[in-house]
Amino acid sequence: MPEEIELEMAKIQRLREVLVRRESELRFMMDDIQLCKDIMNLKKELQSLVAIPEKEKTKMEKQREDELIQKIHRLVQKRDFLVDDAEVERLREKEEDKEMAEFLRTKLKPLDKATQSPTSDHLEQFESTEQLGFYQTDICIIEIKRFREGAGGGGGYVL
Repeated sequence: MPEEIELEMAKIQRLREVLVRRESELRFMMDDIQLCKDIMNLKKELQSLVAIPEKEKTKMEKQREDELIQKIHRLVQKRDFLVDDAEVERLREKEEDKEMAEFLRTKLKPLDKATQSPTSDHLEQFESTEQLGFYQTDICIIEIKRFREGAGGGGGYVL
C-alpha cells in the first residue's frame, strides 16, 4: 500500500513536471516568434534603405542603415542564445526522463512480482523514454494502473 501511494505521488510529480516543461516550451516559442517578427520588420526597413543608390543616400539614411544592421545582429545573437538555452534544457529533461524511468522501474518491479501480472512488457517501455519523451512514461503508468485495477481492454484510463 505505501508503495502504491509513493508511486501515485511520483506520477503526480511527473505530471506537474510535464506541465512546467510545456509552459517553458510555449514561452520559448512565444519569445522566438517575437524575435523573428522583430528581425523581419528590421530587415524590411533595411531593404528599403539598401534599395537607395549609395550616392543618393543622406547621412541620416546611412546612419539608420548601420543602426538597423546592429539591431538585427543583436536580435540574431539573442535568438541564438535562446536556441542554445532550449537545447541545454532539452538535454537536462532527457536526463530527468532517464532518472524517472529508472525510479519507476525499481518501484514497479516489486509490484510486478507481487501481482504476477504481465507488466514486465510495460517496464521495457521505460527504456525508450528518452526517445519518446514524458508521454511514454505516463502512458505506461496509466496502462499498469488500468491492468492492476482490472480495467482490462475497455476504456477507463486513470490519470
